[in-house]
Amino acid sequence: MLVVLYLIFFVVGAVFGSFACCQAYRIRYKEEGKRIGGRSECLFCHHRLAWYELIPIVSWVLQRGRCRQCGKKIGGIEIASEVAMGLIFCGILSLFFKQVDVMRFWQGAGYDFWRNFDIELLMRIFTNPLIIVRALILMVSAVLFWILVVYDLKWQRLPSWILYVLIGLGVGYFILNELVRFGIISELRYLPGSKLLSMQTGTTRQVSEVIKNDLFTLVSSILVLPGLYFLMYKISKERLVGGGDYLLALAAVLFLGRFELSLMLLFVANLLALGFNAKKIMQKKKVRVPFGPYLIMGFWLVLLFAREILLYLYVVAV
Repeated sequence: MLVVLYLIFFVVGAVFGSFACCQAYRIRYKEEGKRIGGRSECLFCHHRLAWYELIPIVSWVLQRGRCRQCGKKIGGIEIASEVAMGLIFCGILSLFFKQVDVMRFWQGAGYDFWRNFDIELLMRIFTNPLIIVRALILMVSAVLFWILVVYDLKWQRLPSWILYVLIGLGVGYFILNELVRFGIISELRYLPGSKLLSMQTGTTRQVSEVIKNDLFTLVSSILVLPGLYFLMYKISKERLVGGGDYLLALAAVLFLGRFELSLMLLFVANLLALGFNAKKIMQKKKVRVPFGPYLIMGFWLVLLFAREILLYLYVVAV
């Protein structure tokens, strides 16, 4: 049952990955004043694609990455977008299960989580308003983030309006998590010994104490990543960091909401950029590398594995 659920999320993610890639091109064409058709078409021969040419991953593989009409290569960014978004949507599903602690309790009790997943439990999880709102925010954000990945890789620029929308979604996600911590909104958590989820309130600490601590953490996070990139942007006059990178970093930090995770994002994003461009660096090629895609890939890795990262850092600190 759970395998089927993950497969559904992967397929939906792949569809949105194709959509995000298509929208990146449409945004670019609109900015350049070019004609935008109502249906998807080949960029070379303008052949309108039939429905069977638009099946995520499958169509690309069957056509061997080429247009059926003119034989030109479609490109790797399309298939990469579909696979990557499919994996991100599966990661979002895992994040939901982590938030209600289902896997930890059932695996600890020796329960076969993958084969015997309870339908009633599944319905209670996905009819929880808090999980629905979180899902919508993360899925919409995933699409917008991936439009930025494609756009930055192709044209080395980040459309500012998408960045501002993501910052707004990040603020909403942060506030939602804070309301849970305050106990203003209750969330479902799995209780050991029961096959159902039970309503539990957030933290019982003083609200003022929580607000003070969380705002301090958020401000520290903003200074670590967006603040650093903003300084680099101003000092280097866009030679080291682009004008949209610090806004992108701000959106990512709002979703993460913690100093440790922001610091980890800084490390992971730079490590990815170094790894993917090691050959160019070794050959000392003077090529401008778009940093946005690595920042976004690093963001999803840190967000989806945030609990494991924080647990590791806590264990190491202790």
